[in-house]
Amino acid sequence: MLDELKTDIHAELPTFESLGLPEPLLRAVREAGYERPMAVQAACLAPAREGRDLVVQSRTGSGKTAAFALPILHRIRYEDRRPQVLVLAPTRELALQVHGEFERLGRYAGLQSVCIYGGTRFGEQIDRLKAGVHVVVGTPGRVLDHYRRGNFRTDAVQAIILDEADEMLSAGFFEDIRKVFDMLTGLKQVLLFSATLPMNLENLIKRHMHDPVRVDLSGEQVSVDRIANIAYPVDTTGARIRTLVAIIEAEDPVAAIIFCNTRQETEVVAKYLRRRGYDAEYLNSDLSQTAREEVMARIKAGRLRLLVATDIAARGIDISLLPCVLHYDLPSDAQQYIHRTGRTGRVDRSGRAISMVSVRDLQALKRIEWTYGIRLTPAETPTREETLKMLADRRIREFKERLDAGAVIPEEFVTIAREILTDPEAEGLVSLLVDAYLSGPITTTNGVPDGQAQDRPPRPPRSEGHADSDRSGGGGGRGRGRGPRRPGGRG
Repeated sequence: MLDELKTDIHAELPTFESLGLPEPLLRAVREAGYERPMAVQAACLAPAREGRDLVVQSRTGSGKTAAFALPILHRIRYEDRRPQVLVLAPTRELALQVHGEFERLGRYAGLQSVCIYGGTRFGEQIDRLKAGVHVVVGTPGRVLDHYRRGNFRTDAVQAIILDEADEMLSAGFFEDIRKVFDMLTGLKQVLLFSATLPMNLENLIKRHMHDPVRVDLSGEQVSVDRIANIAYPVDTTGARIRTLVAIIEAEDPVAAIIFCNTRQETEVVAKYLRRRGYDAEYLNSDLSQTAREEVMARIKAGRLRLLVATDIAARGIDISLLPCVLHYDLPSDAQQYIHRTGRTGRVDRSGRAISMVSVRDLQALKRIEWTYGIRLTPAETPTREETLKMLADRRIREFKERLDAGAVIPEEFVTIAREILTDPEAEGLVSLLVDAYLSGPITTTNGVPDGQAQDRPPRPPRSEGHADSDRSGGGGGRGRGRGPRRPGGRG
């Protein structure tokens, strides 16, 4: 049976109708735009619906959420408004995303569900639990909080799903996961889903799972084959953040996530990019839950070009048509490179994973390449002069687009422009106007004019207290045709 479940990704897949889904689920599937089951969905539906335990490894972006949601929705007893299914996710963002998929696919079946996570008040979550729900989706810390307070009754819970199972069983969550399993006295089914399945999962599998069906659709190659992995060299004698600007100009992505290793760096980088006229916001666990949700909504809706984030955005976050991810810092954990990179190239689309690599990054780069058989293609970092020319060309195009769109310019501004063009200090005066146009009102940072503060290279991150895993419970094409250059170039 295991061989049958190792579905050939390129083989002809069945239809959702042929998989025996009831009409309410089929209607939701059709409205969601799912035409045919993806490989992981076809492989998991039958055993999960039969109540079998599953251990599933499938590449990121392959449709894992629907692979466990559809069979679970088929098994729920909708006349019983007690929690029957618990889904755990490592971050609030992923929990909200998974909950949204359950709501979307279960809307015509009569599903009642709730998403419980930290960083927000208990009140609304308590009200939903009291009203009666079939499915609870949440982060481990808040789930345990509700259980201890008596808000979450678990006597009817028969199935648990661990999404991003490797992260759920890491050092920061292991004790909470153990407590969750202890409180589920009537548990009959365990489903583990992840892009990677390290050896430390075996103890949990042996202790809590019975004869699990193992579905491995990743094979030896964990990296997504549709993603181009590119390395740009970073000169350590210069400012790393200027190299980032050079890469953004060379790659010219429509949208991208820029991954940093610390919370401080995300803020510094985002503010630096905004100061230079880029549409950029940062995302880390220091933000309030409301702010985090607003930023995620903007990037998902295509209303934000650059999201500068810690690894809080590396797990399970599905952003349609994200063409590019950029590693401002390489992660120390090779596995995390896979999760970050997996934000692009999702659901049979192509993507680009750009890494900034200096001499100090070579060890991490070798570890990534050796562990996963990835070979990053070298690209040549544009010079400072090339970068400034690209920046100038882009700004001029933007100004011209405004003119072509019929921008109305008051007569007095035209007069000022004529006078500036004949002034001996015209270059400096125009520079001030461009600066004001791009950055808006001048503000100050710690008493220093913002323009001066942000022109400096970012301060080195503090060595302690800034790694951000958010464990509190809580391609674009190359717009100017600049493909990767031959190895041996500058840098």
